[in-house]
Parts: sequence; C-alpha cells; structure tokens
Amino acid sequence: MWKRLKWCVLSVLPILILSLAPQARLWVARGVEWHGAYAVVDGDEFLYSAYINALIENRPRRNDPFSGRDDNPNAPLPESAFSIQYVPPLVIASFAKTFSLSASTSFIILIAFAGLSAAVALFWVLSLHIDKDPLVALGTLIVLILGTATAGQGLLAAFFTENVSTLGLAFLRRYQPAAAFFGFFVFCGLVECAIRSTRRINRVLLAVLSGVALCCLVFSYLYLWTAAAAWVMTFTALTLYFDPGRRRQTLEVIVIILAEGGLTAIGYFYLLSNRAHSLNETQTMISTHRPDLFRVPEILGGLIIIGVIAFVRRRKIQLRQPSTIFALSFGVLPLLLFNQQVVTGRSMQPFHFEHYIVNYAVLLGAVILLANFARLMSAKALTIVASMVLLWGVAEVAVPSEIRNASNVKNDQIVPVLLRLKTLSATDGTLSDLRSQGKTSQLVFSPDIDVLMLLPTWTAQGTMIGLGGLDFGSANFEERKIFAYLYYSGANTARLDELLRGRSNDLAMNYYARSALFGHERALPQLSLNRRVIQDFEIQEQLRAYDAYVTTFSQSEAIKHPFAYVIVAAQTQFDFSRIDRWYERGPAERVGQFELYRVRMRT
Repeated sequence: MWKRLKWCVLSVLPILILSLAPQARLWVARGVEWHGAYAVVDGDEFLYSAYINALIENRPRRNDPFSGRDDNPNAPLPESAFSIQYVPPLVIASFAKTFSLSASTSFIILIAFAGLSAAVALFWVLSLHIDKDPLVALGTLIVLILGTATAGQGLLAAFFTENVSTLGLAFLRRYQPAAAFFGFFVFCGLVECAIRSTRRINRVLLAVLSGVALCCLVFSYLYLWTAAAAWVMTFTALTLYFDPGRRRQTLEVIVIILAEGGLTAIGYFYLLSNRAHSLNETQTMISTHRPDLFRVPEILGGLIIIGVIAFVRRRKIQLRQPSTIFALSFGVLPLLLFNQQVVTGRSMQPFHFEHYIVNYAVLLGAVILLANFARLMSAKALTIVASMVLLWGVAEVAVPSEIRNASNVKNDQIVPVLLRLKTLSATDGTLSDLRSQGKTSQLVFSPDIDVLMLLPTWTAQGTMIGLGGLDFGSANFEERKIFAYLYYSGANTARLDELLRGRSNDLAMNYYARSALFGHERALPQLSLNRRVIQDFEIQEQLRAYDAYVTTFSQSEAIKHPFAYVIVAAQTQFDFSRIDRWYERGPAERVGQFELYRVRMRT
C-alpha cells in the first residue's frame, strides 16, 4: 500500500505544481504588492468567478452579476447555464463563506484542487487495469499533460495554425470543467468496479454510488454528464456483447444507474424548460446531420479500435478482458459524441467535448491498451518518457503563463478600486436594492473593459455594459449596450471599424464588439460547424448605424443606460465631454492606479 501511495504522490505532485504555476508566476511578478487577483488560465473565467462572488454575497441562484440583477418576485429571472449547473458553484461558494474567502481566493484553491483530484482519480482508475505502479503514475501524467495536444490545441497546434483557442492544461479551466472534472473518471471507475464485483451487496452499493456520481455530473457540466452517459451506454453494450459471463451483473448495474439518472433527469429538464431564450443563442445550437469525423480525439479513438482488433487477431489480448473492453469503450466514445447529430439533427459547440473531456478519455483508453506492452520497458526507459512528458508539461504551462502575465498583473492592479466599490456597496443602496427589488441602479462605467470584466468578481454593483447579459439570461441579443458603451468611451466610427476587423490591441473589446453586433458564433469559428464570416458590407452597415446613433444621441437615450460610478486609469487623459454632457461628476477619488468618480444624471 505504501509503495502504491509513493507512486501516487509522484504522479500527483507534478500536476499540482503545474496547476499552480500560473498563479506562482503572478505572485513573483507582484511580490508584496499582490492584491489578491487570481491568475487567469482561460478567457471565460471572469464569468464564473463573478457568479461565485454573487453566491458568496448570498444572492439567489438565478442572478446576473454583470447587469446587477437578481431573481425577485417583482423581477423574476429565467434559468441560465450557471443556475442549472449549480453543484460546483454552490459547493465553492459554501466553502468560501465558511472560511471567509473571496471568489478570487477560492479560484486559486480550486485550481490546486482540480489538479490534485484529477490526478488521484486517474491514478485510481488506471490502477484497476495496470498492476505496475510506475506505469500507472506515468499514465496519469500522460493523460493530464498531453490532453491539450490531443484536443488539437496548445503549443503543438500553435506550430501549425493560428486558430488556437486553448492553451495550458485545458482541464484546469475554472470552474467548468475544473471543479467536476475528476467526477467523470470516478464515475467510470465505479461502474467498472460495480460490474466486476462478485458480491451482490457490493455490486448494488457501487452501482448506487455510480448513479450518485452521474447525478452530480448532470448538475455540474453539460459536456461531462453527456460524455459520461454516452460512455456508460457504450461500455454496457460492449460488455454485454463481448463478456456474456457478466451479463447479469452488467444489467443489474445499468438498471440502477438508469433509475437514478431518470429521476435526476426530471429535475434537470424542469430547470431546462425554464431557461432563458438567449441560452440557445449563447450555446449556439445548430441544426445539421453532417458527420464530423476528423477531430484529433476521433483519430486517436479510431487507432484504439484498430489496435484492439490487431492485438486480438495476434492473440496479444482477449476481447472479453475487462481492460480491453474498458479501453475500447473510450475509443468508440468520440465517434459517438461528435456524430450524434447525424441522428438527432442537433449540434451544440462540440469543441467543448474535444477540449475538456473526450481528449482525456481517449488518452486514458490508449494508455490502458498499451500498458500490456509497456511492462517490458526498463526503469530507465520509463524515466526518460516521464521526463519528456514533464518537460512538455512545463512548456505547455509556462508559455501561456508568460503571455498572460501582463494581463494578470493589470487585473491585480485593478483590485483596490473594486474593493473600494465593495465597501461602498453596503451604503450606496446596491445590496439593499438587490434584496428588495431584484436590481440595482448603482452601475459602473469604465472605458477600460478589463475593469468591467473583473468588477463582479469583487463587488455587487453592476456594469453599464451587458457583458454577461446573454450568458446569464437577463438580456437578449438586441438588448446589448455596445453602442452606448462606445459612445461614452469617446469612440468614433474609425475606432469601431478597428474593433470589428480585429485590428485593435484591445483583444477583449475586439471580441466583445464583434460578438455583441454579430453573435458569438460569428466571432469565434469553433462555435459553429457552419461559420459565416463577417463580411465587409456588414461592418459598413454597423459603422453607419453607429454614426447615426452618435449624431442623434439624446437625453432619452442617456436615461436608458444610466450609471452611478466612473472608473478611469489615473495616468490617462480620458475625454469626459460626452459623460459631462449628461452627468454631473463629483471629485475624483484616487484608489491605487485608478480614479473613481460618483456621477448623477443631469435634470
């Protein structure tokens, strides 16, 4: 036991270090001036940390932290992807409240937990099929470190294409899928143990635990539970066909899991039926029956299937062996998940499968399949392979950490002014209005979109621009305030043209302007199988519309988009003329590297 524990530690520790490396880079850069910001590893994390902060502040499950709205009898909000997938945020927020932690601090702890739990879960699952502990440890490292490359992303993909959206260790994206990522592998391991169990009482208990794990995944992350559901059906079918001696045990287990899953589905689909109409828009559901056969995980899955057939023919393995069926199930899985639309006619951002779960699943299958032959490797050869994998992991994490470091440093510099707003939220009516009316009028404007992206992670005031309106279900496509935001920012048509063509140095505004005016699926190519490129004539139409908007801007339009605070960088000479035309501006309060103004609309 102690020997196995040693090898488990040797596999877990490197993953834990790599998980915390981006944060360590920020700590080194900031030193004693660090204000508590977490190091970003994915561009969507600001949405998730904002939702965590709202729950920490005891706001209801249905809320929009960016617009400053909460579910309230007088102002009900529909379900969103955040409120439906509520298990991870509720657990994280409860932990944070118990220990008086901020959302940012809880995210730092979460990334360490994600790396630790994923490595332990994979070590356990691999140990069910591989009896040589050094191979189990090496397999754990291979799956978690090479997963990004297997998704066709990361540094390896960057050598061949500019269309790389995921860098680093993809499974660490917080809190989806990081918080529940380990649960997929725990579920697979429990199902395997349940079917193998010779004692009925143990089998039933393990099957019940498997069902509980699946139920938790259902309310954790769409792409994890659908992958788990597809896998268990695949694994069951393969076991029934290739291992007839276990048919009775297999049927007992699957019936229990299906019963628990069916009860869970009732609650899940009830929440889904009350979702915001904009949810389909943000999730980019498309209608298609077109096969999707050439993603990297599918290619690897095909190689696993071919490998199983070849090894069986050469009598190296037997099809009825549990490890063979287990590995084969992961080889078949990507072919099912990426081609289910051939039957259903619906596809929704399949790249989430590719980046966050199926890539790791097929690597798991490949490691199990090849472990029988890797047993012949010497200790020296295993050490060389492990060293190469670890070196790749260091590069995979270090390069994006360095690229993002300037942005992470800026985020940390923003924190003091947001903490000042948090203090003001107790007295300016923000919290009381949220609880009594379900919305606050204390909205914040800043020409720096990074300030507004980070703001809800630290305080309860809303943002003047609807950054999360579509994601949280509080706004539809037409209600996004991009023109009003650009107007107060002092932007002219040349600036908008620069943003819509992606030529600005402000990458966040490049994306937000295009997604706000044309939709997510047209701003990011991987969101849709049938991407429509933004055309020049469409950009010209928006430029003319914005020019007319600026020319005709009136007090009635200003009233539609009110705000109570303005935050600008202290070192910049921001043009307040458009704001001062409609607002009375109080004296500046210098907080760190920013100036905070209270404003009141002119009568």
